[in-house]
Amino acid sequence: MQNFVRAIKLTLKYKWNIVWVVLSSVCLAVCWGGNIATVYPLVQVSFQGDSIISWLEKEISQQESRIAEMREELEVASTSGDERRLESISLKIANAEKLLDKYRFAEPYARKWTPDNPFLTVVALMIFVLVTTLFKSVCTFSQSYLSARLGQLGSQELRSLFFQKMLGYETTYFSQRGIADATTRFTSDMNTLSNGLALVYGKALREPLKMIVCLIGAAIVSWQLLLFTFLFVPLAAVLIRWLAKSLKRVARRAMAEMAQLYGRVDETFHSIRVVKSFDREDYELEKFQRSNNAYFRRGMKTAKYDALTSPITECLGIGMLVLAIMAGAYLIIYQKTSLFGIPTSSRPLDLGSLVLFYGFLIGASDPARRLTDIFTNIQSACAAADRVYEVIDREPLVKESERPTPLSAFSQSIVFDGVYYEYPIEIAPQVDASSSKRRVRLEDVLKSWASRRWQAFKSRGDAAKLADEASKETSKTHASVAPARGTNSERRESRQVLKNVSLEIKFGETIAIVGRSGCGKSTLMSMIPRFIDPTIGRVLIDGTPLTDVKFSDLRAQIGLVSQDSTLFNDTALENIRYGRPDATREEVVAAAKDAYADEFIREELSNGYDSLVGPGGGLLSGGQRQRIALARAILKDPKILLLDEATSQIDVQSERYIHQALKKFIGTRTTILVTHRLSAIELADRVVVMQDGEIQFVGTHAEALKSSPFYANLWANESIDA
Repeated sequence: MQNFVRAIKLTLKYKWNIVWVVLSSVCLAVCWGGNIATVYPLVQVSFQGDSIISWLEKEISQQESRIAEMREELEVASTSGDERRLESISLKIANAEKLLDKYRFAEPYARKWTPDNPFLTVVALMIFVLVTTLFKSVCTFSQSYLSARLGQLGSQELRSLFFQKMLGYETTYFSQRGIADATTRFTSDMNTLSNGLALVYGKALREPLKMIVCLIGAAIVSWQLLLFTFLFVPLAAVLIRWLAKSLKRVARRAMAEMAQLYGRVDETFHSIRVVKSFDREDYELEKFQRSNNAYFRRGMKTAKYDALTSPITECLGIGMLVLAIMAGAYLIIYQKTSLFGIPTSSRPLDLGSLVLFYGFLIGASDPARRLTDIFTNIQSACAAADRVYEVIDREPLVKESERPTPLSAFSQSIVFDGVYYEYPIEIAPQVDASSSKRRVRLEDVLKSWASRRWQAFKSRGDAAKLADEASKETSKTHASVAPARGTNSERRESRQVLKNVSLEIKFGETIAIVGRSGCGKSTLMSMIPRFIDPTIGRVLIDGTPLTDVKFSDLRAQIGLVSQDSTLFNDTALENIRYGRPDATREEVVAAAKDAYADEFIREELSNGYDSLVGPGGGLLSGGQRQRIALARAILKDPKILLLDEATSQIDVQSERYIHQALKKFIGTRTTILVTHRLSAIELADRVVVMQDGEIQFVGTHAEALKSSPFYANLWANESIDA
């Protein structure tokens, strides 16, 4: 609930919107109660053949006679000396005089504004009902529209904040958690939260106000009788609290299951060529069915608690109404003014007052029934808020310095100083299914409540002993699921990738990092743009630790071409211009020519540079995507060029084009190549040979062949393959 309140606070800045929502809600509630209040004049006045004027005259006459009789009783009681009776009669006279004053106050207005015919009185009352209903409809529209606007405004801010936080996370977050998890939180969970915010300012504000107006009306008729009907309220509070906890817990787990389901779909569709080529459709369908069934079971748990809400509230509401009817029937039939010795009114209730009381109770029951649906949706919104804020509150592992050191143009060297790195593996906390079932069973709630009540009768020493034993038992229970080192209730494990790496790369030098898969090549390169930070050690640029440098100053001097070059669903022109947004069309074309991309863009794409390349560049071949990515890096003209397996998945012709482009481009900047394709090593001044996370050798290609058997073996295998 705390995170949901945080989401509500985001909307408090829209003060006038909230003011109009509250005003329209109050007007709507008053009209709701006003329509119900017309029951009394209909039953007590018009249906008795009176107009309001004649009824008031009759009531004034009856009250005057009644007061006169009570004063005679007062005189008799004063002679007997019965103080209690004197006090009771005096109180009745005072109440009767107050009621008489009200009738006398209303009489001149009734003569001026109400008809003196019983039927016309009914017509006037119905016109009043019609007008207030029309006004109530306008208020309902206004309130619903403005509350929806507040919900959308709140979710709009949260989406921006969520997206901003996601952009600030280290790249390993996405590879460990998966894109589907973030997408589910960003879409499905955010929509649920938006609906919850709209409900808070909509039905959750409107329906309780309607209920309050009706309860106030019922209290005016007889507040004592109203209190008598509230005997079921404590039980209702206990049951609703239990349902709230159960619904929120189940809803949150259902959202997690949905994220896993989306992840399964996303993974399968992205790998559809592999699935079909290995004829594994049935296997993928079976995996999907397992996730789908798990989500179904979680959804049915949500449905179970949701289905319980309406029957419980309905039974409690009927119980209250039954109590009210029995109590009212007793008071009317026997003309009593008290229940179990407790006064309910100064005079016996008339039929009109009792019908009005029942009308107000029924009027309050309809908003109460609607609140059950609101209650379910609010609990889902609370669960969604927890999942959204879990991402927003997470601290990124790679942070920018609060007081960064200005970084001038790179001109000296990049130094890796005793670098170690362990990949953190975030694991979602495991939940013991059996313990979760115990927590949500109503029997356990009642047993726990009875146990606490029993302990209250025991001595302080016994209670302390029991509390100590319970604490030990709880510690044992939670030991198996307690999160290990980490934050955000995540259990973290780690896998060491780099061990004591020390290396200096001079400005203008071209370095090739080679080694088997998994030896830490890409990890080492990822530290230069600070996608990740060393676990131990440091990386320096021109003598300044990267942790002291502003992200934008550092990354403005870096160009990256990776193994899977990402293109956006935009034109070829804009994909190249992404490297430098202020570049002219001529500069983009020049960069494309330098990357040997201009020819295929002009001749093979339907609209040349203005052709869309499709989502992820799916309308281009792998070699074409790589050349556009290289053109993007060339256009940026970086001081440091990072090539991470840039030619590992393309054809020989495309690789030849890229090598020709690189030969022209790398001479005036520092270039670092991570490659399995040893044919690219001819571009490098030095070779860094890595093995099992450590630097095995640093030197020229010729030196490495002589001094490093491991490198010589790699080179020999590559030559044989060629």
